[in-house]
Amino acid sequence: MRHLFWRIYATYLVVVVVATAAVGWFAVSSAHDFFVDHTADELAARASLVREEVATLVGDGATAEVEPLVQRMGAASGTRLTIIGTGTGGDGVGEVIADSDRLPEDMVNHADRPEFKAALAGDTGRAVRRSATLGQDMMYVAVPLEENGAVTAVVRAATPLTKVDAALSGLYKSIIAAALVVALVAAALGWYVSRRIARPMREMREGALRFAAGDFTRKLLVPSTLEFAAVAEALNRMAAELDEKLRTLTRERNERAAVLESMVEGVLAVDPEGRVIAVNAAAARLLDVEEDEVVGRSIEEAVRNPELQRAVNAVVSGHEPVETDLTAFVGGEDRYLQATGSLLHAEDGTTAGAVVVVNDVTRLRRLEAVRSDFVANVSHELKTPVTSIKGFAETLADGAIDDPEAGRRFLRILAGQADRLNAIIEDLLALSTLERGGEGREVALHEACLSDVLAAAAEVCASKATAKRIAVTVDCPATLCAEVNAPLLEQALINLLDNAVKYSAEGTQVALSATEAGEEMVIAVADEGPGIPREHLSRLFERFYRVDKARSRNLGGTGLGLSIVKHIAQVHGGRVSVDSHVGRGSTFRIHLPRR
Repeated sequence: MRHLFWRIYATYLVVVVVATAAVGWFAVSSAHDFFVDHTADELAARASLVREEVATLVGDGATAEVEPLVQRMGAASGTRLTIIGTGTGGDGVGEVIADSDRLPEDMVNHADRPEFKAALAGDTGRAVRRSATLGQDMMYVAVPLEENGAVTAVVRAATPLTKVDAALSGLYKSIIAAALVVALVAAALGWYVSRRIARPMREMREGALRFAAGDFTRKLLVPSTLEFAAVAEALNRMAAELDEKLRTLTRERNERAAVLESMVEGVLAVDPEGRVIAVNAAAARLLDVEEDEVVGRSIEEAVRNPELQRAVNAVVSGHEPVETDLTAFVGGEDRYLQATGSLLHAEDGTTAGAVVVVNDVTRLRRLEAVRSDFVANVSHELKTPVTSIKGFAETLADGAIDDPEAGRRFLRILAGQADRLNAIIEDLLALSTLERGGEGREVALHEACLSDVLAAAAEVCASKATAKRIAVTVDCPATLCAEVNAPLLEQALINLLDNAVKYSAEGTQVALSATEAGEEMVIAVADEGPGIPREHLSRLFERFYRVDKARSRNLGGTGLGLSIVKHIAQVHGGRVSVDSHVGRGSTFRIHLPRR
């Protein structure tokens, strides 16, 4: 594709060259014809003058006197003059009577010469040909010599064309030079005009490219030419409208993107062919995919989840919303998701694809499972003492009360079961209080030395430890202080120490310590008990979870102690952890943040 400038200039140049060549050719042709006609007229005039001079001599038959006259007049006019007979004076038709340059007897018969034939017919004859006598191109003009209506002789005048060519040569050069000058001037003018025409178009093209690239800051200059001005103004209006529309689209797109990115729910959109056209961060996180990698790919390639693939295909191929539950393995664990899909419709009502909203219901499902387990465990834990109380009460009512010794034994059992029931209720109330504190109710924290808290907890458990000959050691720097709720933290340590004493063999040792570890303070309770298998460690802090249920009940546990410890750590903004090795003991830790 050529530039507009070259199209205009090339066309203009072709027109100038053709016009100049045509004018030059016409001028040269006209000059040539003019000179030839002028020369022919001069020759005809000279021949007519000679005809007048020789008319009397030819009419009287004095041909001998004609030749000197012709030679004299030819030399005087610089013209070759020839008198040709027509056969009326005794000579033959076409025989040369006299010639200014050659002897008549040396010349051939001229009866076949076209100029002679024309003059013999009474007209002025003219011809251009090469002379066999002189060996050069000549112009011949012949006029008839008439007497009493009959042609008695023909007077012919001739001149070499070299004289005409010499005269025309200078004129040709002048015409060609003038044509070249005109052509150059026209070419230069065409160059200037073409650039003037092409410059606004080039500027508008550059402006249009800027607009296409999204740069609307510079407007096009409006040329003075009406047509170009109309185009420039139209482009400027178009750029302003495009700028406004792009700003609007960008603003709407950013708003939609902000809404999608801020949504907790995952959003996945596909076209009618099942290719992903949009996915937000929540969906990418829930489905374990990368946003940039899945856009443009089919749902089968983008998401390796058959359940979601079937749901998306069902939405695209159907006309009703689809709701389904699915499971995804993300981050090393199973996550429970709920997907709801519906069709996307274009402005004309056609199907534009489908959108699927994915909700993470893992926590809800786990809470439901925990609640179900909690209800079952509470029912089970409460049922045991209630059943015992009811059974022994019925036994007493059936007559055992009449046996004083059995009655006292049954009453002791009833009191123990009531104490156990009371302990379960107290632990449940404590857990409820701690959970309300974790849900936004403030728990008062005060600066306290951890050594005092650890010593108080150890003193509470000292009697049980002494009974089993278990040594409880406390290791805590006196300067180690933290913002804590001392009674709650003491209760957590009592629970841990009580468990350590319960499950440790006689004559062993329990170590209670507190240290600084980076941004945390760690309180640890280490025992030398039987240890806990690895598969139980992740669930130790759940309500009513027991590794050995029968042994735990026999030792008087409610199954809520470690759960209380976890919640106490959480209301302090901390966490719990445990390490255990079967046969070598366990270490329970409370991690508190440094404030």
